[in-house]
Formats: sequence, structure tokens, C-alpha cells
Amino acid sequence: MREVINWSSRVWLLFIFLNASIVIAVGVALSDLALAILAFALMALTLFFSFTSRLRLIASNKSLIVGKAEIESRYIKVVIPLNEEEMKYERGAGLDPRAYLAIRFWVKAGMKVMLDDPRDPTPYWLVSSRRASEFKTYLSK
Repeated sequence: MREVINWSSRVWLLFIFLNASIVIAVGVALSDLALAILAFALMALTLFFSFTSRLRLIASNKSLIVGKAEIESRYIKVVIPLNEEEMKYERGAGLDPRAYLAIRFWVKAGMKVMLDDPRDPTPYWLVSSRRASEFKTYLSK
């Protein structure tokens, strides 16, 4: 099972308008060529940030991979799907500082992956996901 969390349209619009405002604000002092280079550089940075901030979730029979972190399935105690309100609480007042966080602010729901590894002080992973129920079903097998 696999999920890739990319930027939402709201995040794209935010960066497009931010780039446009920078180009307009600085553009009066630059030549046309310098302005075109600035606009190109800002768009390249935006594409770079969109690529590096995406979150990949991959569940297999052997492991769960979230971003660059991986844990074997045998150490997963339970997967708890969280709706918007539960996720808001878990990443705020209910957060354990030892937890592994893989959250994206533009995804409101997620899952709490409770761990059972005596060698690892991390009690759980808090992960943004639009398909948390499917991950729970898949990882509960």
C-alpha cells in the first residue's frame, strides 16, 4: 500500500502569490532580464520545495516507511486513524515529545501508529494521511 502527500492547491496558490509579490516588489528596481531571472529562480525554488516536502507512506508485509523512517511491522502494536479534531489534539496538547512526527499542515487527518519496541524510546508515530483507515486495515493483517 502506498500514499504520496503532495502540496494542496492552497499551498501552491500561496507560493505562486508570494512569488508574484516578490517579483512585483523587486521588479521596479531590476532590468527585464534580471526580473526574468528572478522569476525563474523563484519558480525553481518553489518546485524544489514542493518536491522535497512531499511525504511518502509505504506499507508492506515487512515494514512501514514514512518519509525516511522505517519500522518493521512486528513492532507496530496498533494503527489508530484520526479525524481532524483528534489529529489537532494529538499534535497539540496530546503530543508526547518523544513521538516521531511526519505531519503536513495541509492534511487535516492522519494516524497514530503505536509502537511496541522495548529498545526504542519512541512511543508512537504521528503521521498525516488521507487514507489512515486503509493503512490500519493493511497493517493489521
